[in-house]
Amino acid sequence: MSKQEKKDTYENKLALTQAMVQLDSKEKEIKTSQGYGKAYFLSIIIPPIGIYYFVKYVFFTNGEDTSTKAGIISLILTLISFFFSLWMMTELLKQLTSSLPSQNLQQLNELTIPDNQKKLLEIFK
Repeated sequence: MSKQEKKDTYENKLALTQAMVQLDSKEKEIKTSQGYGKAYFLSIIIPPIGIYYFVKYVFFTNGEDTSTKAGIISLILTLISFFFSLWMMTELLKQLTSSLPSQNLQQLNELTIPDNQKKLLEIFK
């Protein structure tokens, strides 16, 4: 093999190596962006999991800006989803309790007293 052939072979291998490194870095970017999407989705659907992604992306990455932003966004989505869930539950409970008349609640309380157990049994017969 002549010097020129060795040089050409070396340049081809170098170009191939550089292309593989670029491909690997692009693949890692795609995987991380998919991971961020998963983190956002789970932060909304299951709020406590967003705290895990916040800690993971903010404290356990190498201080990358995109990872830190993803962690903060997951925390914000988690908090929004959590407070929205609390609000929905309180509204649901308000509707459920407002639809029951207070007279029925009073009757149930009276019937559950041990002295009135016989009356309750008679009602259900």
